[in-house]
Amino acid sequence: MNWNEALRPTEPDHIVGNDGLVADMKAWADTMQPPSALLFVGPPGTGKSSAANVLVHLLLPGDANNEMNVLWTNASDDRGIDFIRSQIKMFARMSGIGTKRKLIVLDEADGLTPAAQDSLRGIMEQYADVCTFILTANYADKIREAIKSRCNIYTFDRVSPADGAKHLERIFAGNTGISGVYPPSWDVLAVQTLKGKGLEKIVLQHNGDLRAAVNFLQAGGSPSEEPVDDTDPFAAVIHNNWLDLRDDLKAYLKSNGDRMSMMNHFHRKMSQYFDNDCDTVFSVLSVWGDMMERVYDWPGSTEAYIDVFVGRLKTKLEEENNE
Repeated sequence: MNWNEALRPTEPDHIVGNDGLVADMKAWADTMQPPSALLFVGPPGTGKSSAANVLVHLLLPGDANNEMNVLWTNASDDRGIDFIRSQIKMFARMSGIGTKRKLIVLDEADGLTPAAQDSLRGIMEQYADVCTFILTANYADKIREAIKSRCNIYTFDRVSPADGAKHLERIFAGNTGISGVYPPSWDVLAVQTLKGKGLEKIVLQHNGDLRAAVNFLQAGGSPSEEPVDDTDPFAAVIHNNWLDLRDDLKAYLKSNGDRMSMMNHFHRKMSQYFDNDCDTVFSVLSVWGDMMERVYDWPGSTEAYIDVFVGRLKTKLEEENNE
């Protein structure tokens, strides 16, 4: 059982955080005023896919799982123009069953190639009267302006630890199918701790990324495992201790579970050096930003990701020192 899928909301009241945005989305669903497309933008794990799922249930009550009326796909799996033409356009051309308007949900649309986005724009225009398009994206600047201009845009913020804990509390509810199938590493005390302030700690540990927090819990994580934040990886950069930096990042990753948390940890430490070594920080930021763009779609192992990150930092700073 995938806990994130089990916890995915189907009602607006189950979405935590971003209250004003959710209210606006509900108001749009009541009126269906043009444009007939929506774009949900924000960091990973902030509820974009959950909001899309809620919207599908609002627009097609009792029929949200009908594959003849709803197409749900992920652009990170199929990124090219052939996918848009063969799946999206073919679905848009077909008649729905019992509805005049079908729904096309395109998760992680910022993963589409520029050519695929151009093709998608044409389909959105051609079938605007019979299809509602719901797109999600982590990075708004990777979506073509021609698509954004045809969408109601909703920007999601990271949720607070308190709001995030409300979502995680549903793990212990009897109606999710999760309760009673907890990881073997959880004992009675662990569950009691989680139901207290433990869930807030886990949300904070994962920088408001609820998807990562749920994955951490399903893997048996516990709030007693405090984030490994006593190391200072950026100090290793300052002193050119590249092997130490590599080891620090791998140690943090081992305790905290995912690349995004690791890179945010590095950024927090880096930001402390702005006043003392601004030039070095800006140089490192350029490498950090490039690697952040690949944090979710890196084709190799996480260990390789760390090795490449450290290698690029070393090369960048050595080049500047030699100028």
